[in-house]
Amino acid sequence: MAFSYKFDDERLEKLRFLRSNGYDPYGGRFDKTCNAIDIKGKFENFENKDVTVAGRVMGRRDHGKIKFLDLMDDSGSIQIYVSDSKMDGASVTLLEHLDVGDIIGVKGVAVKTKSGEVSVQASSLTILSKSLLPLPHRWFGLEDTEKRYRKRYLDFIMNPESKEKIKKSSAIVAKMREILQGKGFTEVIVPILQPIPGGANAKPFVTHYNSLDRDFYLKIASELYLKRLVIGGFEKVFDVSKNFRNEGIDTRHNPEFIMLELYQAYADLSTMLEITEELVRTAIFAANSSYKVEFDGKELDFTKFVIKTMENAVKEKLGIEDENEMIAMGKKTDKKVSSYGEAVNALFEKHVADDIVQPTFITMFPVEVSPLAKSSGQDKRFVYRFELYICGMEIANAFSELNDPQEQIERFNNEAERKAKGIDETQEFDKDFIEAMGYGMPPTGGVGIGIDRVQMIGTNSKTIKDVIPFPQLRTLD
Repeated sequence: MAFSYKFDDERLEKLRFLRSNGYDPYGGRFDKTCNAIDIKGKFENFENKDVTVAGRVMGRRDHGKIKFLDLMDDSGSIQIYVSDSKMDGASVTLLEHLDVGDIIGVKGVAVKTKSGEVSVQASSLTILSKSLLPLPHRWFGLEDTEKRYRKRYLDFIMNPESKEKIKKSSAIVAKMREILQGKGFTEVIVPILQPIPGGANAKPFVTHYNSLDRDFYLKIASELYLKRLVIGGFEKVFDVSKNFRNEGIDTRHNPEFIMLELYQAYADLSTMLEITEELVRTAIFAANSSYKVEFDGKELDFTKFVIKTMENAVKEKLGIEDENEMIAMGKKTDKKVSSYGEAVNALFEKHVADDIVQPTFITMFPVEVSPLAKSSGQDKRFVYRFELYICGMEIANAFSELNDPQEQIERFNNEAERKAKGIDETQEFDKDFIEAMGYGMPPTGGVGIGIDRVQMIGTNSKTIKDVIPFPQLRTLD
């Protein structure tokens, strides 16, 4: 059966008229000289001068031979002042067949109307794309949030704030790249299809590579490939790309998300803490022109970051000092807990993480949940690792990277034991990575930053869907 779609009959009739009268309703190149914001923002530079603008018609008001169009482009909207006597005949006829939603080009003069509104007085109109479906009458999405994400293009057309969040999100990534490149980091691209799902504790998506007749996995992290580059002599590397994790969808999780990972040779956890603080603070400023922002009804201050160990954070919150009591409480929280470190981690996730509001680095993680991090010199039960938390969200994860290949083998074997106990999110053994480490890996610091969550905070978005142009959604019944 051939595919077809029911478009608006009245608009189809106008389309037929335009075509039969020599108009190209889906025109080609149109050379704009300026955007709406240029004219409105610096009107004194444009007053009574010829301008050429283009965009989508978002409103129309007819007053006899005088008409007004609201034209929206990427920068905003501007009023088009149309007088039949000031335009050629072809433009007058075209105007009669224009609808809200059509995309047009306008040539004219920048003026102010009698009411003082900056406008373009049109001398000619060009149809660039005839809209065959009417736009929603109200701001799309105020009543149906789900439709906003399923028909994202309409959300962007009708809700300027939705588009602005995507632009701010782009500015955040650009600023982070600028900072890292200024520090001498090299940006690289790692494989998306990987033979072993390594570098993070997460459930991968599985696909099949027909040519090799074997399963591959969509990347859950860039870590092990970036570390191979460090071993190969790249002292500062980073990657900004999608990770894919076969897990839940909610306000803070999307199965594909953007991660920034960076590694620096001859550095450690303290180096990563300094870089992470600078990246996050500067990114927030890039989106808001302020270090103090509101998120989810709370004011966040990015001029200062708190630092505390996971163990101390748990002790402070629960008022517990005795390790045996900590283990007992940890086992009540999670039946799979079998050590002090696992108990500390379980209690932190249950009682502490969600209540952290201001930017806080939680340091010194248990070795059981950190198979790629270097052990602490003071207490081997813990490793040199931190996570940055803001408003209960994990924003970044960093290590002093483990560079002892024999200890790495032992850690991978421990992961296999944990998997045998039913703990699904464990690291896979990567023989090639071990071989690479055998050639010598310099002391290294590394960090991964969840870009989408930084964007959520930087744009005051309660859901991750707001900062992803096309988020994954559950299938409609």
